[in-house]
Amino acid sequence: MIATTTLKTIVMVLFGLTIVWLIKILIKQEFETLVRALIVAVLLGGALFFLQQTKLQTISWKNIKQTVFPEKDLALAYVKDEGRIGGGRYVRYTFPAPTGQEGSLLGVGPRLKLTMDPNGRNYNITNIEPVNRVLAYLGLPKVKSGIKELSSITGRLSDVNSYRWDDYEGGVLTIERGLCQNKNSLERYHCIVSITVQTRS
Repeated sequence: MIATTTLKTIVMVLFGLTIVWLIKILIKQEFETLVRALIVAVLLGGALFFLQQTKLQTISWKNIKQTVFPEKDLALAYVKDEGRIGGGRYVRYTFPAPTGQEGSLLGVGPRLKLTMDPNGRNYNITNIEPVNRVLAYLGLPKVKSGIKELSSITGRLSDVNSYRWDDYEGGVLTIERGLCQNKNSLERYHCIVSITVQTRS
């Protein structure tokens, strides 16, 4: 990660040197390197334009990727359920399978990015961006850190595919993981089946 102002200065200097190089090529009529110099000038000019327009304070490959190739807006179908449990209230958001596939184990919920735990049996959430995109879409507070699969903490088989943030803003957040399938590519991926927020009693 590098400060935008620093990178802008570097690109400006390189762009200036490229212009001098182009002038030298034209004066000496070294046309065999003209195309190469023009390509460099266009690339540096584009980078300089991007840096002049951006409002980012720091630049990283991740920032550039998100700016040039922004992720598509979410369009999620979900069912919201509210109730009481153990003296507190809960709100559950469920991402159901498409109509006609209710009996299928494969849904179309939001994608999760998971990392295999060193124990080789569990998947952990280390990249919280996909989770926070869904939470923001639902109008819920974001999580601040990744989490281990609940079964690796409790040792209970019933906690496989579950993730719980006990320090979540306003209560306890639980995410249930499932297996989803892209109907176009037939790709299977880990996804969110449900999100539950339970307020403390």
